[in-house]
Amino acid sequence: MRTSRIYEFSVQKMELPKQLVKEQIESAVREILERESIEICADSDISIPRLELTPELRKQIFYAKSLGEVTIGYESIEKQLLHELRGLQKVDNQAGRVSRLLIVTNDGSPRFYRELEFLHKKQGGRVLICRLDVDSATMGGILAMKKTLVKAVLLNRKTSVVKVLRSLLGKQDEDTSKAPSLNLPNQSDS
Repeated sequence: MRTSRIYEFSVQKMELPKQLVKEQIESAVREILERESIEICADSDISIPRLELTPELRKQIFYAKSLGEVTIGYESIEKQLLHELRGLQKVDNQAGRVSRLLIVTNDGSPRFYRELEFLHKKQGGRVLICRLDVDSATMGGILAMKKTLVKAVLLNRKTSVVKVLRSLLGKQDEDTSKAPSLNLPNQSDS
């Protein structure tokens, strides 16, 4: 594991969502994303942020899923991002600002992580890839899919991306703190 600065992939160079700038928390979120990184795969010059699971982060991932704002599974994610990229190319809009957040688990195969490296090179700065320090069974539990192993989750709406990034600061999101109970899965259930 590497705790030095990120090489080719740099959170410092990425344009985080405008909402974080508006809330004046972009630099704090960026600092957390840069705190610890890990090579996306062996012998890669791309490192991605490594995140610890917190109760607020767990809640925001689950909340995004309950709103239908996630895509689950690498193949589905790859298809969705390719479709979106084609649409952006047709309107000549190569968005460089982060609008998607791809969260992956720590128990993927070397091939899985090499595919992520290729995906990153295709998608550029609009997809922020983070490695959550949990296994795929735990990720399935976070998503209330207890018996399903989930290695990759894409947050596919800017609002959910912002809420998850904001949760890294340990701040409770106003929208979800006022929302009725969503029967959030217990940490012990996953």
